[in-house]
Amino acid sequence: MVRIAADVTWLIGKTPLVDMARLSPAGCRVIAKLEAVNPTGSNKGRAALAMILHAERSGFLRPGGTLVESTSGDLGLAIAQVGRRRGYRVVLTMPEGTPPHRASLLRALGAEVMATPASEGMRGAMSRAEQVARQTPGAICLQAFTNRANARVHAETTAREIWEDTDGQVDVVVAPVGTGGTAAGCAALLRELGVRIVAVEPSSSPVLAGGAAGAHDIAGLGAGFVPDILGVRMLDEIVPVDDDDARRCVLRLAREEAVLAGPAGGAVMHAAITIATRPENRGKMIVAILPDTGERFFDHSAYRHED
Repeated sequence: MVRIAADVTWLIGKTPLVDMARLSPAGCRVIAKLEAVNPTGSNKGRAALAMILHAERSGFLRPGGTLVESTSGDLGLAIAQVGRRRGYRVVLTMPEGTPPHRASLLRALGAEVMATPASEGMRGAMSRAEQVARQTPGAICLQAFTNRANARVHAETTAREIWEDTDGQVDVVVAPVGTGGTAAGCAALLRELGVRIVAVEPSSSPVLAGGAAGAHDIAGLGAGFVPDILGVRMLDEIVPVDDDDARRCVLRLAREEAVLAGPAGGAVMHAAITIATRPENRGKMIVAILPDTGERFFDHSAYRHED
């Protein structure tokens, strides 16, 4: 049977599950969902495609229009891929200090990149994106942190894939929280099926738990505020992970399971292993969603080592 995708966006989703046999504590099974298999190397392709299709169907985005969004890397790359493939101009705002190779990848796809002050963080990049969209005829700002299509696609695809691929045996899903779409979507579908949803955030920026935003080194997690699309009450638990534990787990994934994950993936896997060691979780299946690939983080401290 011939299997040829019509274009690269058809390859988004349907990512595999893999048993983390060497990392799983005795008596518990930890499974990783490898979102790095998506075309741009992260789970953000799902959200980008869903938000763009929703904008088209709603009439907000018309042929020849402009897509504007704030990004620190993965989301922007996904929007650039999907948006440019569908014929749109793509403008992305990005805080200064973001590794330069990320902007290079965006420009290679034909996106325009605007730097915003590092001191303003993601909120500053979001504000600039909204301003650009208002001032540009035919432009829309996708606003992933508030866009319900972001959460909906993870319920329809990510969560459903986990349920079907485990044949309904999954007990706990551990999800990263960046824009909030993955955790919100998983909660929307899986909680009513009896699955616990655990969110992961940086311990130095525990906003989901009601704490103050702070600096951290776990790219892809912790934007510094609670995303509008994610209700904290949707979550069964929030696990904080510090930078060092995330780094160590990135290397454990690489050396023990031959999986190259980014720092967010290291944080999620650390949280999953921590949960798996609890007596009440003995015999249960825990699925950890690893959101991106380690290849994009060659300059991250997790991959800078001397041995």
